[in-house]
Amino acid sequence: MNLSRPEQYFAEFLSALEINSASERLISLSENCLTDAPRFLKEQRKILVPENLWFIGTANQDETTNELADKTYDRAHVMILPRQEETFDIQKLPPIRYSFSSLQDRFDKAIAVNQDDVQELLEQLKYSDLTSVLAESFDFGWGNRFERQAKRFIPVMIECGASKQDALDHLLSTRVMRPGKVTKRFDISVEQLGRVEDALDQFWKEIKGGEAVKSKLLIVEDRRRKERGA
Repeated sequence: MNLSRPEQYFAEFLSALEINSASERLISLSENCLTDAPRFLKEQRKILVPENLWFIGTANQDETTNELADKTYDRAHVMILPRQEETFDIQKLPPIRYSFSSLQDRFDKAIAVNQDDVQELLEQLKYSDLTSVLAESFDFGWGNRFERQAKRFIPVMIECGASKQDALDHLLSTRVMRPGKVTKRFDISVEQLGRVEDALDQFWKEIKGGEAVKSKLLIVEDRRRKERGA
């Protein structure tokens, strides 16, 4: 999806998917009303993006592709698939089908069961030294979008068997510590990265979560790269 820039060709969808009211997620197909337009088009030129439609895109990271902009990263859930060197047998499983409504019910139940725990975690993050360091050195603050995504993502991860710390680590590594945001920036010094690393370690001690493995790996690799002068 990043052979060309999705924040341009996909911009209207990115905006529509953030609208809370499902009935207002409209995409214009034409500048003008269409003659004999299909009856489900709104205003004879707009198509509704329904709640049960998810967009999944893939992107390689090499010299042939464009880097995704913040607008795209911030509005998407990112999964990084590491290179798989070893072969493995694929286990065949019978297909299972779920309706969208039943899946949504499970998401909502997970949120309801874990909302207090997740809210406490986000409050700890908000008032942590990590937040202060990110604000001072990177002019970064936690917006409403991050909080909204965290309140939906972390509870579902917990119900799937992950810890709340691991779920938060994934969000931080893909939203905040990723290259271009905190790491791999020419204008950030080794000392600044060190302060982020120290604040991250301290916060993980406070929430009793072991280590923020994904986030710390990005910081350590970038700090070592800068120390080598690369």
